[in-house]
Formats: sequence, C-alpha cells, structure tokens
Amino acid sequence: MTVFQKGGVGLMRGELRRVGGLALLNAAVLGAPLVVIPPAVQAAPAQCIPPKPLSRLSGTWEAQALAHGVGGVARSRQTLELQVDDNGALRGFRDWAVLDRGASGVQGRNRLGQPVSANREPVLGLLDAASCRVLLVETKDAGSLRGWLREREGQPVLELETTQSGQGAVVFFASFRKAVFHP
Repeated sequence: MTVFQKGGVGLMRGELRRVGGLALLNAAVLGAPLVVIPPAVQAAPAQCIPPKPLSRLSGTWEAQALAHGVGGVARSRQTLELQVDDNGALRGFRDWAVLDRGASGVQGRNRLGQPVSANREPVLGLLDAASCRVLLVETKDAGSLRGWLREREGQPVLELETTQSGQGAVVFFASFRKAVFHP
C-alpha cells in the first residue's frame, strides 16, 4: 500500500477533504470504503522535542472536553495524574467529572454499569520519545487514549482522543496542559 503525505496527513491514494474537524479520505473512486482519520492521530508534531529526562512530565494534567457518551453530550473536566519514567512508561489515573448535565441528565457509567457523574480510572501507557506518540489504556475498563505530546507557547500539551466501547461508551478530544511545569 502506498502512503503519501499531504499537509501533514497521510493519504492512501485518495483525495483529502476536511469535514467538521476530521480529515476524510475519499477512496470511493478506488472502490474502497471511506476512512476517517481522527485529528489526534493524523500527523506527528512538526518537531518532537520531549523534555529530558522524561520523568519531568510526571504530575497533574488538566483539560476540559465535550464528551459524547451513551447518555448524550456534555462538557466534562478531565484530569490525568501521571508518573512517567525515563523510558516513557506511564502509570497513573484519569479522573473525569460532568460539568453540566443539561436537561437530559447526561451521565457516564462506572464499570458496574451504574450511572455516575464523576469517576477515577487507573491507566498505564507509553510515550515514544522519538515520535512523541502517546498511548494510554484504562486498566479496569475498555477506555483508551491516544495522541501526541506537543508544545504550545513553550509548554508541553498532551493532545489526546479517548474512545470507550460497550455499555459506558464515550468519545472525546482533549488538550491536556500540565498544572505546573518547570522548563
């Protein structure tokens, strides 16, 4: 399979179109199905310069996200508490809370399937220092987070997309900023 680069997005013999913040690859001309390439996994950062040692990334990371779950759409607060070793191994917790449930009473689900408006999930993962790619999984649930370590205004940012299937299905994009970072 031939892969081309166009504007930082990998293409497979198709035409690139942007719709609603997602890059869509139209391979219908080739008789192939439409492929969705989520923003967090579209392209590596232009420059990957992780801090040294990597353990400097340990700490609390915060974000707000618009989460779409089985109960509807709601703003949420997302927090990652991570311990990062110098090999890029990640371990910690993801905390989340619904900020406004709206008229529909949007809630998430815990691993027992019960409705909740906040929860704490243990996570583990890896950070590839060569590419700045980040992968995390919830260890007691079906959730996964993936994306990139990037830099904005001299500060590290974890741009992650989260997916979880099953009874507690949810998806969201979030840009996590470190609560306190000392360059």
